[in-house]
Amino acid sequence: MSAAKKMKIPHEADVLSFMHRKSRDVGGICYWSVEPSGHFGRDCDKGHELAREYLDFIGKYPTNGATTLLGCIVNDMVRARQEERKHSGNHLTGIEIGFLGEVNKYAMSVAKAIRQTMGKPVEGGAA
Repeated sequence: MSAAKKMKIPHEADVLSFMHRKSRDVGGICYWSVEPSGHFGRDCDKGHELAREYLDFIGKYPTNGATTLLGCIVNDMVRARQEERKHSGNHLTGIEIGFLGEVNKYAMSVAKAIRQTMGKPVEGGAA
């Protein structure tokens, strides 16, 4: 049996601070359970922190399930803020903007490293 199969992989909702399991009668996972403070800068910092927590999790547990995790998080971000309209005209708060910006920085770094290593544009998914 491989080391990957022996490793117990925790459910993301039991590990990531911004997620939780919904009650048994409703079922499922709330992938984005974060309340903004109302201070854009602090909220961006919190978003960066939560993104690093997410990135650490998927780096530690690079499973097939983790490949869809970001989409689930973004879906719940949108759901949480869909009725809310900020004075800026945006729906998202600094927490979401900070989170997505931090994830994008990591994606850019990986894409750049792959391009430099391979000498060509990134193709397909993760190897």
